[in-house]
Amino acid sequence: MCLIIDANFIHRVYPLPDADGLPIERALVSHRARLVYGGELAREYGRMTDFRRRLVGLDRAGVARKIPDAAVDHLTKQLGNASAMVSDDPHIIALAQVSGARLLCSNDGDLHSDFTNHAFLNNPRGRVYQTANHAPLIKEHCAHVRPDENGDPRPRRRPRRRRGSR
Repeated sequence: MCLIIDANFIHRVYPLPDADGLPIERALVSHRARLVYGGELAREYGRMTDFRRRLVGLDRAGVARKIPDAAVDHLTKQLGNASAMVSDDPHIIALAQVSGARLLCSNDGDLHSDFTNHAFLNNPRGRVYQTANHAPLIKEHCAHVRPDENGDPRPRRRPRRRRGSR
């Protein structure tokens, strides 16, 4: 998987991306990145009415992937008991562990500490995107999201048949 966008960073990417959110938006729209979400983050996204519509479109385009809530919630409960955690976002760490995503877009300094802590995320360690200067992280962490020979990362579908033709 590729990247996680924390709820506190969504406003920088959608509906009108600012200078720091623009590289993320461009990578998603051009299918060079894949957003992962699930568990409590999916519920947070669900409370954002406007973004929820955008998320449905990203899902349909194959640019977003929902990780099963049960797996994320189970690990979130385990991490919630960890005394070494600085932030109040164990669901983000759990999502990264379950999905394999190691790039976080966030403005939460405490979450940055937890996400880059090798005790929580290791092999590879988590990285944090905050500003447009961090745009090379997108290419580094989303290199496996490759378009096909036509430039489209989605699987090819058969063309629709016209009515009446056989």
